[in-house]
Amino acid sequence: MRSEARQKFLGRPARRLTLVAGLMLAASGPAVQAQTSGAAPSFWLQLFGLGKPQTAAPRPAAPSVAPKVAPSVAPSAPAAPSAQIVHRLRKPKPRDFVPATETRAPGTPGGSPAQASFFIEVLGDSLAVLAAEGLTQAYADRPEVAVQEKARESSGLVRDDYYDWTKAARDLAQSNDHIDYVVIEIGINDLQALKDGADSVAPLSERWDAIYGARIEALVETFRAKHIPVAWIGLPPMRLDSFNASVVKLNELFKLHAEKADAHFIDIWDAFANQAGQYDAFGPDIDGQQTKLRGADGIHFTKAGSRKIAHFLEADIKRVLDRAKPQSEVASLPPDIEQAAVDINAQIRREMGAPAPSSGAPSEPARPLAGPILPLTDRPISVGGVLASYENIRGKPLGPAARALRLGDTPPAQLGRADDFSWPRQ
Repeated sequence: MRSEARQKFLGRPARRLTLVAGLMLAASGPAVQAQTSGAAPSFWLQLFGLGKPQTAAPRPAAPSVAPKVAPSVAPSAPAAPSAQIVHRLRKPKPRDFVPATETRAPGTPGGSPAQASFFIEVLGDSLAVLAAEGLTQAYADRPEVAVQEKARESSGLVRDDYYDWTKAARDLAQSNDHIDYVVIEIGINDLQALKDGADSVAPLSERWDAIYGARIEALVETFRAKHIPVAWIGLPPMRLDSFNASVVKLNELFKLHAEKADAHFIDIWDAFANQAGQYDAFGPDIDGQQTKLRGADGIHFTKAGSRKIAHFLEADIKRVLDRAKPQSEVASLPPDIEQAAVDINAQIRREMGAPAPSSGAPSEPARPLAGPILPLTDRPISVGGVLASYENIRGKPLGPAARALRLGDTPPAQLGRADDFSWPRQ
C-alpha cells in the first residue's frame, strides 16, 4: 500500500511542485513581515522576485495638539527641527564665478554680440533688394559689418512723383544715421517717358538722356558731399531682346555720369552673360559651380546670383573698410628702412666724435641678383675638355682605397689582417 501511494505521489509532479511552492510561501510569511518592517529580505523572497524593497506611502501626520499644562508647570522646550527643515533653512552659498558674457570679448563664442561699426546702405529698386540680400549673406560672419536695405520696389529716377530718390538721398545723408558705404542699383523701371514741367520727354532721347544723367549725378553728389563712398552697380543682360538693347544704353549713362560724380561703377554684364555677351540664366557661382543665376522673369536674380553681385562689391568695400581701421605700428614705420638705418648710424658717429666715412672709399661691388646658370645633369669637364678625374682635380695619384673602389685593384695584404693568407702564420 505504501509503495502504491508513493508511486501515485511521484507520478504527479505538477501537484508536487504546487505543494512545495505553497509550503515555501507559507514559511516565508514572517519574512514578508520583516521586509515591510525594514529587515533584510529572505532567500525565498529574493528567489521568487518578492525581495524588492517597497516604499510605503507616507501617512499624513496627525495634527499636533498642544498638551494641557497646569498653570503651575512651565511648558517644555520646543523640539529641535528635523534635518529636512534645517536643510531648507540654509541659505545657498554665493557662486564664485562670473558669467561668460562679462569676461569674453564681444563677438567671440560665449561673449556678448559684437556691435556693428561699419554700415552699408543699399538704395534702388527690386534689384537692389536682391543685392542687399547677397551682401548680408557675404558678411554673415562679420558682425561688425551691417547691411541696411533702403531700396524701394517699382521705383526709379524717372517717376519722381512716385518716389523722389534725390530727396530721399538728401534726407538720408542729413540724418543722424551712421553711413560708411552706399550701394546703388536702379534702372529697370526707368524706360518710360520723363516729365519735364509740362512736357513729356520720350525715353532715351537726347533731352531724356541729359535730364536722366543729371539725376544720376545729383544722387551721387548727395553722399559724396558727406565724404561717403558710393558704388553704382550696372544692370545685367535681360532675356527680352528689345529690353536688353535699352539696358545697354542705360549702362552707358550710368557709367558716364556716376564716374563723373566720383562714384565707383561696377560692371556686372560679363558675369551674367554667355560667351556671346547675351543673356544666360545659368553660369558659375562664386565657387565656380554651374548654377542658375537669374529668375523665371529673366530680370531678377536667384539667391546664387545675388551672392555673386556681392562678390563684385567685396573688393571695394574691403578697401574702404581697411582704410577705416586704425593704423598699426608696423604701418607707421618709415617706408625706407635702409635709409633710416644709415641716418641713425650717422647720428651715432656724430655723437661719438667718430669721423664720417669718406665718400671716396672703395665700396663693395654690388652683388648680382643671380649667379651663372649651371646645369645639374652635365658631367664636370677639366681643362682641355678631358673628363674630370681624381688625378686631374686633385693633382695626385689615387690611394689604395680609391683604386680599389674606382679601378677594382686589390689592395696589398697587411701582416696579421683578415686578408693575410700567408702561411705559416708569423
